[in-house]
This record gives sequence, structure tokens and C-alpha cells, in this order.
Amino acid sequence: MHNKYLKTFLLGILAGVAIGFGGLLYLCCLAYGHKIIGSILFSFGLLLVTSVSLFLYTGKIGYAFSKDGPKPLDLLLGYIGNIIGASSLGIIMCVIPSVKGSPIAQNAYYITASRDVLSSNGETWYNALLLSILCGVLVFVAVDVNKRKPGLIGTLILILSVTTFVIAGFEHCIANSFYFFFGNNWSWGVVLNLLITTIGNSIGAILTYFITHLALDKKEEKILN
Repeated sequence: MHNKYLKTFLLGILAGVAIGFGGLLYLCCLAYGHKIIGSILFSFGLLLVTSVSLFLYTGKIGYAFSKDGPKPLDLLLGYIGNIIGASSLGIIMCVIPSVKGSPIAQNAYYITASRDVLSSNGETWYNALLLSILCGVLVFVAVDVNKRKPGLIGTLILILSVTTFVIAGFEHCIANSFYFFFGNNWSWGVVLNLLITTIGNSIGAILTYFITHLALDKKEEKILN
């Protein structure tokens, strides 16, 4: 039993690192004015998660009320692992001498400052909530379709879903943790943003699960944890 929880935690850390790499690709492209390309490449993180069955909180929370979905403790451990993995990559990038002061680091700093919900120059809490709910919808669609239609269709839907939420500026709690640690511009408003976006991502994914399953009138499928 304990080995199961340890495995979930470690898979969560790896998933956080994967999402961090997706965020890093986005920042690199953004530094050279290629936002659309960066948005597409951001999907590398979620593709890696689904390809090797890592534990990503935002990809699992939608199934929380499914008969065979993840248990609360699994979700908690996976979430903590995600934050540790993404933030660790952010810290590593932050302390690399050649990256400090670069356009990549500056973009991470800007994203951090713009998402401070307690700053007059940041965003409002309800803006963060709405953007994170929409992100939760798209992440669930990406994961669910990829699970139902493995192969070309599922992969294309996943890439397009991720590309859409990145271009639109929707907020993903795990990606934000990478940006915030990389940007190294901490405040209570940034911490509050992480809490709000976690709630928003969860709401979006769970609502989408119930709506799609009711609309399609299908029996619940067994979810591989």
C-alpha cells in the first residue's frame, strides 16, 4: 500500500517536471516572438505525461467522482508531487548564471508579476478563476479524448487543446508554479493565484466530466491510475 502512494508521488514529481519543460519551451519561443509556435510546443509536457502514464493532478481530478477514479489521497500526493517537480525545474532555471537576465527569465518574471492577484498591476481573483476553469475544461478534453481515441486523433486533440489554452492565456496551476519559481518574484498574491487556479482547474475538469458523460449517456469507463 505504501509503495503505491510512493509511486503516485514520484509519478507526480515527474509529471510536474514534464509540464515545466513544456512551459520552458513556451518561454524560449516567446523570447524570440514566436508565441504560436511556443503554444504548440507547450503540448510536449502533456504528451509526455500521457505517453508514459505520469500522474498529473489536472489530468486526474476530472475523474474524481468516477467509480474507478483516483482516490483523494492519490490526488493530494500527485498534486504535491506536481508542484515539487515543476517548481524544482523553475528553481534550477532561476539559478543558472547564463539564464539570469535573459529574455527567457524576463518572460517568466513578467508572467509572475502579471498573475499576482493582490497587486494593482496584476489580475483580479475572479479573472484567474475563470481562466483556470476554462483551462481545466481543455485539459480534461485533451486527456479524455486521448484516452478514448489513442493514436492520431487523440494526439491532435491533445495538441490543439493545449495550444488553445496557452494562446488564450488560460491558467494552469502546475505550469504557473514553474513560472513563479523561475520568475523568482514571490508575494502573497502569487501564492493566492496558485490556490485559485488549482480550484479553477478542478472545477473545470469535474464539470466537463459530468457534462460529457451525461450528454453521451455512456457507462463510466475504468480509469487506469
